[in-house]
Amino acid sequence: MVNIDVCGMAQLLRSLIQQEIVSTGEARKILSRILSQTGADIIISL
Repeated sequence: MVNIDVCGMAQLLRSLIQQEIVSTGEARKILSRILSQTGADIIISL
């Protein structure tokens, strides 16, 4: 279930990057933090 939630967060971050609300670097930091806190075990590329 955690991996599904993380995939949704990654999609949200991609959308925010496209809308230029956050930078790619910021999104990577956010996703990295989410991955470490949730213990997800998938690889996602922004």
